[in-house]
Amino acid sequence: MGIAEKIANAKKSNWVSEGISKSEVKTIVELAKISAQIERCRLDMGMTQQKFAEYMGVTQAMVSKWESREYNFTIRTLNEICQKTNLKLFVSLDKPCVKSDYNIVEWESEKVGKKRRDNGYLRLVYDKGAIA
Repeated sequence: MGIAEKIANAKKSNWVSEGISKSEVKTIVELAKISAQIERCRLDMGMTQQKFAEYMGVTQAMVSKWESREYNFTIRTLNEICQKTNLKLFVSLDKPCVKSDYNIVEWESEKVGKKRRDNGYLRLVYDKGAIA
């Protein structure tokens, strides 16, 4: 019996994920995707881990951790990586925010695109910006 026949006749099993929660499986998969994308970007740039580390301003050991498929990234770290590599970060929790989820306290529709100082901070006020 050849390998193809053995694979075709093999019993289906979930032993790999047995005892692991769905959220843990999702975490493992997402971390692997992020790590693979960073590694692909580095390779596309033609850089070794050492050269990429110098470019990113981190150690080669950190680049190795990023590419390990196990490093638990912070949003800040991902944004820094994306900024330097021209990757785009999309974070979505997939629950639409509907108007009934908040109360509008103040509308600022009169100050379209004007800069204003509030408590020493410069802020840009947009047309019909709701503060909830």
